[in-house]
Amino acid sequence: MSKRSRAAREKRAEIAKATAELSEVRRSLSEAYRQFDTVTDSATMDVCIFEISALRSKYSCVIRNLKALYL
Repeated sequence: MSKRSRAAREKRAEIAKATAELSEVRRSLSEAYRQFDTVTDSATMDVCIFEISALRSKYSCVIRNLKALYL
């Protein structure tokens, strides 16, 4: 196998991994929003807000990494 085809295969694997991670973060973010919409306790709301904030940051990071892979 040539270096070029090996590098292409590795890049495809990295893209697939990043795409899977993006899907997982989206699912987690959706769940966090759903939980936030159903809670009534202020302490639990704070937890949901922090979790949503962390997941949004992670989502941005994964998007940046995915864009870098396509460049």
